[in-house]
Amino acid sequence: MLGLAACAAPELRLSSRFSAGEVRLYRVIADAEVTISAADLTSTERTRLEATTRVVVEQVTPTTTLTMTITPVTLTRDGKQVDPPPEQKVVIEVGSDGQIDRVTPAEGTGELDAAQVEDLVPLIGPPLPAGRVRLAERWTRPIPAASGTSAGVQEARLAALKVVNGYDCGIVAISTRRPVVREREVAGTALRLEGVEYAAGEIAFAFREGLPVTVRSNGEARLAISGGPAAGGGVVIRSNSVLTLIRRTGAA
Repeated sequence: MLGLAACAAPELRLSSRFSAGEVRLYRVIADAEVTISAADLTSTERTRLEATTRVVVEQVTPTTTLTMTITPVTLTRDGKQVDPPPEQKVVIEVGSDGQIDRVTPAEGTGELDAAQVEDLVPLIGPPLPAGRVRLAERWTRPIPAASGTSAGVQEARLAALKVVNGYDCGIVAISTRRPVVREREVAGTALRLEGVEYAAGEIAFAFREGLPVTVRSNGEARLAISGGPAAGGGVVIRSNSVLTLIRRTGAA
């Protein structure tokens, strides 16, 4: 019966659409728990970041060019409010297939590693199938390898059709496995981290307008510390994020 229902469902084309001058504003809430286990360093830190992300479509020909600005509003660390990180702005070039071709940090923004670039993808659109899909159909896409690591893989499925915040949406369920190599400061200590991240989530994608309405994700990364005084230890990062479209203006 499920198979018959899937075959009877209409085919959808899940493709990103952009209009020059269009502005999309999202609310972002991201929670993270970072646990460090090493010989002389054991700690757990919990953070909650609330931010806005503004996506401006600069041009659509010959290449779609977007400016994405991430503006932190509040940051809470272990229950105490602290100064939020600085605003970040990047220029994103999107290919005709809807995939990100290039991410260039704006002046004053540091270089982004491959994993951080991958974090930007859901706001542009879900992993897109090559053609039309029906309910319950599945597809995969490779995740480009970072330097010194093997490539990851992302699996997607059209899980449901719903109206979300007034938009007709295809609910795309996603699972991701990707290698991670990062240089970052954790609990005040500079660490080089290497390992694998697993994530699951869903994107409510407005298929008529060609944009994400909500993005939800849960992830866990288990990373080995390969450099610095804590080498030989490990870090577990558990994360949960929700991104919601709150305003869209200037669309054709």
